[in-house]
Amino acid sequence: MTTMPHPQGADVPAIEQILLIGHTHHDVGYTNSPRIVDEHHRRIVAEVLRLAEADATPRPDQFRWTFEVARPVLRFLDTAEAPEREALRRLVTEGRIAVTGGYLNMTQLPSDFELDAAYDALGALRAAGLPVRTEQHGDVNGIAWGTVEAARRAGLSRLVMALNPDHGRPPYEQPTGFWWEGPGGHRIFVWLSTHYGFGEEWGIVDGDVVAAERNIAAFVEHLSGRPDYPYDLALVHAGNDNRWPTPLFLDVVRHWNSVPGRPPMRTATIDEALDLLEAQASRADVPVVRGEWSDWWAHGHGSTAREVAVYREARSFARAAQTSLGLTVLRRAGTPALAHVLGYRRGPVRLRDEREVVADLARVDEDLLLFGEHTWGSWETYSKPHSTFSHSHWNAKAGFAYQAYDLARDLAVEGMFRLAASAPDAVTGDGVLVVNPTERDRVEPVDVEIDGARRGRLVARAPAFGVAVLPRPEPLPAGRPGREITKGAYRAVVDPARGGVVSLVDLRDGRELVDRDVAHGLGAIVVETVPSDCDHPMMRSGKDFHPDFPGPDFDRHVARGDADPEITESDDLATITWRAAPFGLPTATMTLTLYREVDVVDLDVHLVKPARLEPESILVAFPFAVADPEFLMETAGAVYAAGTEQLPDTSMDWYSIQHAIGVTNRRHGILWGSFDVPLVQVGGFHTGLWARTLDVAGGQVNSWLMNNLHFTNFQASQDGTRRYRYRFAASGSAVTAEQVRVYGRNLLEPLQARQYAGPVAAGGSGLRVEPADRLLAEVRPVGDGAVRVRLRNIGAEPVAAEVCWDGPGVTGGGPVTVPGHGLAEVTLHRSRAVAPSTPTTRAR
Repeated sequence: MTTMPHPQGADVPAIEQILLIGHTHHDVGYTNSPRIVDEHHRRIVAEVLRLAEADATPRPDQFRWTFEVARPVLRFLDTAEAPEREALRRLVTEGRIAVTGGYLNMTQLPSDFELDAAYDALGALRAAGLPVRTEQHGDVNGIAWGTVEAARRAGLSRLVMALNPDHGRPPYEQPTGFWWEGPGGHRIFVWLSTHYGFGEEWGIVDGDVVAAERNIAAFVEHLSGRPDYPYDLALVHAGNDNRWPTPLFLDVVRHWNSVPGRPPMRTATIDEALDLLEAQASRADVPVVRGEWSDWWAHGHGSTAREVAVYREARSFARAAQTSLGLTVLRRAGTPALAHVLGYRRGPVRLRDEREVVADLARVDEDLLLFGEHTWGSWETYSKPHSTFSHSHWNAKAGFAYQAYDLARDLAVEGMFRLAASAPDAVTGDGVLVVNPTERDRVEPVDVEIDGARRGRLVARAPAFGVAVLPRPEPLPAGRPGREITKGAYRAVVDPARGGVVSLVDLRDGRELVDRDVAHGLGAIVVETVPSDCDHPMMRSGKDFHPDFPGPDFDRHVARGDADPEITESDDLATITWRAAPFGLPTATMTLTLYREVDVVDLDVHLVKPARLEPESILVAFPFAVADPEFLMETAGAVYAAGTEQLPDTSMDWYSIQHAIGVTNRRHGILWGSFDVPLVQVGGFHTGLWARTLDVAGGQVNSWLMNNLHFTNFQASQDGTRRYRYRFAASGSAVTAEQVRVYGRNLLEPLQARQYAGPVAAGGSGLRVEPADRLLAEVRPVGDGAVRVRLRNIGAEPVAAEVCWDGPGVTGGGPVTVPGHGLAEVTLHRSRAVAPSTPTTRAR
């Protein structure tokens, strides 16, 4: 953690000017349905152009505007006529309009792949002659550490964070500025701004000159008295949720400047404001800080567990689809007809052409980003949870996840079948088709549906970027009662009366992996409720679930059972299944699986959740026996140590991770991961502590499945039936950040498996990435026979890499240096009548 010292020896400057930033805060929803709001923002662009064109005279109260996020401008450009595009370009060039570089105001759900997709979209802005230098982020109280490196690769060097004061604390007093250093050493200047909503609360956006005068004067007086504020200007927002742009805020400028003796006020864009603030920060030598900006509002990810799991499954399909379809482009063998019927186990009814593939992958990107955006519900979700408007709003938001799932799944199935059939030496096969979408040979468990009647699990081996065909798994034999199983590297003992696994021994070194001092077992479901006689302020207002009101003290109920577990076993795996009754829920079913060939442990939790409006929280417990642990957390584009590699006062009660955590000390550790659930509490239960330091009672990882501890935006209750999946493995040595990155990526991009009968050639596809043990690769068709390969360096040192295609008809590729914690691109081209003759590479 990095503290924020005052600039050494700095005199407090007088406030010499006030900059008023006109903008609209971009919620994809909240004030109205996402179906309405998205088009509303596209229309706002045209209205801003009209207002700016009508006010051409330079003066302090001239109409100037900032587009807070890039998406509405991108949508506007899709349909704008040439005169409109030219007007926008000219106004941006003149400094009267600024276009910022954040696609939307994002949560910490998106992966680094999604972040890069968002920043890739900025290319369309620059192609239209619109410079983009600043990212503006509003209403979200955190952002992934890897954003620093991704933003710099995209040409952005400044970040405005207008944090919401509810449900959390800012890392430093708002407003202030600092340099945020990314994992790879690149820096961006951060302006930690006041919340944009003050623009409405202070009367600014409606032109209430009396209220605005009073509030701005108090704000300026406060800044003038701060010894840690080395700036001579005050930045004030004139905006609020989805506001239609009007010139009313200009009245505030005119009224303020009519009173002599005040620091002058003028309108500005966010780019101009940041130019001034960044220059003054450089002269004042403000601090450089490193670490994750962990979001206090991330607990909202647990308000809709089923849809978040669907979103995560959709992006796994998307990653698999783009890889298999990219490999198929490079092979371009004569692909035979794969099927005549669109069915669950058959191939696609019609194969997409290359342009359709590229367009459909872009549609999936868009839906994933729209779901990962920060608006979850309407303004009345809590006050009117059963209203048609609340349900319609959530239907639209959830629709982004399901749209992404539908299209990505269809693309992934098509990609699997096409890749299997595209090899020139394909022969008819019948069994389970497995595709490996990554650069490393992999051996891991996969699930597959057999004959539409049962699920089977088998351990699959598949080469890097390759295909394997395996025999169908036989049904497991009938179960028997029992409490202990042994298979491969582990022996497990389950006690339903304690909720789960009470002993898990790593047979390779005899180490006990379950902390027996914890009162419940591994895999136990823990339900948190508020006592009926609780008088905590949050019981009167959900807004008071807040650091100013620590607590409340939750009752924790461990789900327990009294029936013997059931054991099933084959040569390859052994399962033990137990049932327990969570407080207020139907009986849940947990299954632990051990394997003969691989040293991972799988836990599946089948949960039925009825809706409940009273405050609640549900977790699945993993009390690992790791003394003096450090928790290495996977965020987008980085791994950080919880508690120590964080900005101060960012969330330590809970974390939103990508997929993986390393629980480790200097001797040994655990690699733990969740396919479906992003929220965790580590070192113990921390709900509502609002801690300033991470209190670690042991190596506990508690997967925070769901909660409804909110007051607006997120859903007031949730129901549904779903399986939640976890995978972990013991390590006989300390776990490294690089291992966490790979483990998490493998959960994001698991081996793809489907029942298949048709032409297939097992083995590699022809694509090789070297050295595969130091890089993560992403393959994607980009049109006209080109396939992009992005290489991510998971370490701090540069890597000399090479991308090769073993086979005829492909040009490009070749060597490229990948910077530490950085990214590089290599493009391969399928030969046509005219093909590139030299490698195409780009380091980023």
